[in-house]
Formats: sequence, C-alpha cells, structure tokens
Amino acid sequence: MDNPVSSSRVDVKEFLRPVLFGLPEEDLDELAQAAVAHSFPAGAVICQEGELGDALYIIVRGRVEIFKRLDDKSERYLHSAGTGEFFGEMAIIQQGVRTATVRAVEPTAVLEIGQEPFLAVLGRSPSLGVRILVRLTGRLRDADQQAIAELRQANEELTRALRQLERLDRTKSDFIRVSAHELRTPVAALLGYAQMMQSNSTVQEIPGLQVLVEGVVSSTERLHRVFNSILDVSRLVIGGLQVIRSPLSVPVIFGGVYLEFERALEERGLTLELAGLEDLPICSGDPDMLYKVFYHLVNNAIKYTPDGGRITVTGRTVDVPDLGQCIEVCVDDTGIGIAPQDLALIFEKFYRTGEVALHSSGTTTFKGGGPGLGLAIAQGVVLAHGGRIWAESPSYDEETCPGSRFVVQLPLVEGL
Repeated sequence: MDNPVSSSRVDVKEFLRPVLFGLPEEDLDELAQAAVAHSFPAGAVICQEGELGDALYIIVRGRVEIFKRLDDKSERYLHSAGTGEFFGEMAIIQQGVRTATVRAVEPTAVLEIGQEPFLAVLGRSPSLGVRILVRLTGRLRDADQQAIAELRQANEELTRALRQLERLDRTKSDFIRVSAHELRTPVAALLGYAQMMQSNSTVQEIPGLQVLVEGVVSSTERLHRVFNSILDVSRLVIGGLQVIRSPLSVPVIFGGVYLEFERALEERGLTLELAGLEDLPICSGDPDMLYKVFYHLVNNAIKYTPDGGRITVTGRTVDVPDLGQCIEVCVDDTGIGIAPQDLALIFEKFYRTGEVALHSSGTTTFKGGGPGLGLAIAQGVVLAHGGRIWAESPSYDEETCPGSRFVVQLPLVEGL
C-alpha cells in the first residue's frame, strides 16, 4: 500500500480544503490528522455491501463505481465517482451497514477518515452537513433519473414482448380455429356414416360388430364435441359470439342435460338432483348457448365427483346489485373440490387442475380428460348474456371431498 499524497499533513489539509469548502481550519486540521491514504488497483473492491460502515472515503485520484449485488448474483450499477468526491458517509450517519459495494474502475487513491473524527466534525460544522445534504440530493436526483430511464426501457421491452405474444396468440388461435373447422366437416360426415352403420340391420344382428360400431360412434361424437368446443372458444377470443335471444325455460334445458348424462350417471352411481327449477320464470337468452353452459357445469361436476357422489342443481330468483332481478342457478357437488389458488384460474381456456398425466381418459369418468375448454366457454356465454359466473370451494382434498359450487346469475329481461 503506497501513499498517493505527501506524508505532510499540510498537503492533505490543502487537498481537503476545496473538497470540504467552508470548513473551519481546526476542523480541517482534525480531519487531515485522521486521514489515512490507500491505493487500489483497477477492479479492487474498496468497501463491500453488508459490511459495517465505520469510515468515510475521499477520492484523491482515479474513479470508482458504486453498485448493488442482486439476488441472481448480477450487479445493478448505481453511479460513479471521481477525484474530489467522497463515499461511505451514509453508513456512518445511519450507524449501520453499507448498502452498496464500491469498486475501483482504474488505479485509484483515496483518503480514509474514521467514523469518530468525521462525526465529531460533522456535529460542529453546519457547512459540512449542508455539503453532504447537497451531494445526497444530487445522488437521489441522478438515481431517480436512472430509475426512470430503466423503467422506460423495461416498459418498452415489455411492450414489445407483449405485442409479440399477442401476435403469436392470434396466430395460434387462428391455426386452432381453422384446423378445428376443417376437421369438423369430415368428422361430421364420419359420424353420420357411423350412425347409419349403427342402425343397419346386419350390424344389429352381429353383437361383436355392433359393439365395434358403437365404439366408433361414441368416439366420433366425443371428437365432434371437442372440435365444437374449440370453435366456441375461438369465437369468444375474437369476439364473434352472437347471442340470439328468445324466451327459454331453464327446466327444459336441464331436462336435455339430464338425458345427455343419464347413462354416465347410472354407470358411476351418481345422483343428479334438480330443485327449484320449475319455479323459475321464463327468461330471455340463447337456448343453444345456455345449454352449453349448464352442460359443461354438470359435466365438470361429474368428472370431479367420485363414484356414488351427489350433484345438486338448485334455482331461484334473486335481486343482484348492478344486475337487477336475476335467475340464479347453482351446481353443487360432493367432489374433490378446488384449491383456493385455482379458483381464479379454472375459467381460463386450456387450464387443467392437478397433474394432467394423472387424469384418466373419458369425459365422464372420474378425473376424466378433456381439452380444458368447458368452463371457459361457460364463462364466455354467461358474460355475453350480461350475467355472472363464479366458483366456490373450501379446498381441494381427494380424501375428504369438500365439494364445490358453481353459481350462474342471468338477468331477467322485462316484458317476458
């Protein structure tokens, strides 16, 4: 370690005079006597973030950079300092640890002044306090400008990334929609031929062949429903969902839903109870679209309710703030429930709870498979009708089966 300034305290004092302009002679003498000279090569760390701040440093020659180490081991540059500037004063004033690391950018010489003499002079010298305050104000201003510039740059990068993601999402949605539309036509034809084969007298006379044809029909119907769901979601995404309103009866809709799942309910020993639906008034809505809402809600309840469980559908009229008088339909089940963190996500398209690899195949089997579109479609249709839909569940537990509830509120239109 060499001394970058003359060993004469007079030379140190004369160096400090313009740096600490306005300081009384006796205070300059005290600081000059306390100063210890050090030199550091380029790249050397002069003081480390987290260390106890027990000294002030004044740069005699060279330049340093001040930075913070981030959690990912990267460094965030704060500012730099050169000849005549000082650093380390805040840790002394706050009597704490250093909040940043200082590193020599080039060969650098500094004067180190200990905490005790510095605080003694600071307590007697308002001019030194003002000088430090001015420097801190300048640093805060520079830090604010740097933070604003970094935020602006980060915002521009995020904006570009968001636009790119939006383009990719539109491309993906367009591809899925076109593919589903192109595939639905031949699948519909295949379904028609399979149903014709199913009703053929020759097929009915051969039990083995009849089972095979029924399997083809069932699988094709399932594939057709998947394509229809994809197209429904695509319409929701691009805003092409048109509500064609007409008077409709909720009990009639659920009558069709019950017939759809009657066989699955019987095979799995599930009970579907309907209560209060007959008392609901005729309402206005798109019958086909609302059928899909309740189809998907009941299907979801079937998939996540163990064999032997119960699904209850209740209806009533309620007065809802901002919506007025509404029809409220609740679908309750005794299933495995929904984790609190999933309640806000289950209506997202393609979202699946739990480990997808552990789901079984089939749309009505316990924890059965599917594209994860049903609840997204249900939400989109309800919102298109000006209503609300949400899910409630205390927890997710496959042992205790706390169950879940889905609530749909649809405004009643006057005049019906």
